[in-house]
Amino acid sequence: MSILIAEDNEAQRRYVCGIVSETFPDYLPIIEASDGETATRIAVEEKPDLAIFDIQMPKLSGVKAARAIWREYPGARIIFWTQFPHEIYINEIRKIVRSTVPQPTYGFIHKNNPQERLIRFISAVLEDGADMIDPAFKDSFQRPLLTEFEAEALRYLALGLSNWAISRKCSLSLRGVESRLSTLYEKLFPEHSSGTEAEEYDKLAYNTRTRAFFEALRRGLINSDELEKAHEELDGWIHRDRQRFDQTRQ
Repeated sequence: MSILIAEDNEAQRRYVCGIVSETFPDYLPIIEASDGETATRIAVEEKPDLAIFDIQMPKLSGVKAARAIWREYPGARIIFWTQFPHEIYINEIRKIVRSTVPQPTYGFIHKNNPQERLIRFISAVLEDGADMIDPAFKDSFQRPLLTEFEAEALRYLALGLSNWAISRKCSLSLRGVESRLSTLYEKLFPEHSSGTEAEEYDKLAYNTRTRAFFEALRRGLINSDELEKAHEELDGWIHRDRQRFDQTRQ
């Protein structure tokens, strides 16, 4: 028996280690990791009874580590203990869980919770095999999941790409992009006034693309790290696509 704790902040790792060793002595020893790659290797090799992961870790995020672990060991029970409960991570976790057979047991809890609640989460996931979601994030786990295109399109909207450029980047027709973006807006704004008396006014009053960017920021569906990565990748693509575009005009 063992419990793996993966956290790059040493003080926080020591805090969780202390709680686990005192409250769950039957599941010792505690195995520690300070980065995602090490945590993944240990989890696959040692198959601990429970893994407690920070989400943002060096080398490999907790989400990507979980994907790799569940691919090799779907029986792993993982608690995501994080101060970054952004929906970009929640969406990825939900998609990974749904695509894993059999579906794994997991928990998701904010680091600012009191010790007593963290203990209850650990006990439920470890001993009862129950999924546990921090009540503060129930809504995020119940919202419609974004497709890969929709998540990608949010980054492109934030970076200023036109529908024309998105269609070229994603190898879709312009109408296909417009249709998919319309579905994305419906997911982001379920209370939208479409079909009501306010529809005409709202179409004149709001820029839907800008509102989508605001909503994505508000809910944490995009963040600065992901945007920076997307910007770097997009720069290279824009350079290559501009050359192709110029060649077709010659």
